Amino acid sequence: MYTLFIDTHGEVITVSLYKDGNVIKKEQESEYSHAVFLAPMIRSILKENNVSFSDIKNIVAINGPGSFTGLRIGLSEAKTIAYSLNIPIYLVSTLDAYLVSDENKDKVAIIEDNKGYYVKECVDGKLKEEVYLTDISSYNNKYIVGENLDIEKIILYALEKESVNPHLVRANYVKKIEVEK
Repeated sequence: MYTLFIDTHGEVITVSLYKDGNVIKKEQESEYSHAVFLAPMIRSILKENNVSFSDIKNIVAINGPGSFTGLRIGLSEAKTIAYSLNIPIYLVSTLDAYLVSDENKDKVAIIEDNKGYYVKECVDGKLKEEVYLTDISSYNNKYIVGENLDIEKIILYALEKESVNPHLVRANYVKKIEVEK
């Protein structure tokens, strides 16, 4: 049985299958076309690996902060599959995904929008609460993680959490819009 991973928080769509420590990944640059690429990517990764929807036992999805349209499309697809197959869906914030993917014990993940910053810190290997700040100068001397994702670590982290009813899945949208960049 496989875990399906979906990440549409940014300009790159990532779809992965995970089973027994093996990650099969597909990525697609998609600045404004997530709706065009996501469903075909899922069908393609399943077909190429001789996996059917009935072989999926759960879904892990990134729920933001991130792009409004990207998250809406990715989470809609994840919710639909989870509901249709009656399987659990697990959500991971983008900030948690960045932090879990990095090996350092003390670190900070930051995502900027037009009015401030989404910030989450990890101290001594323990994740703190996400905060929204307008000034991040207090983090200048901290180790800030990159945006690299270790899908296996994210999936294992997610599966330790409680699953979410597909009807209650909510996104955390970044407020920055293209016009304001």
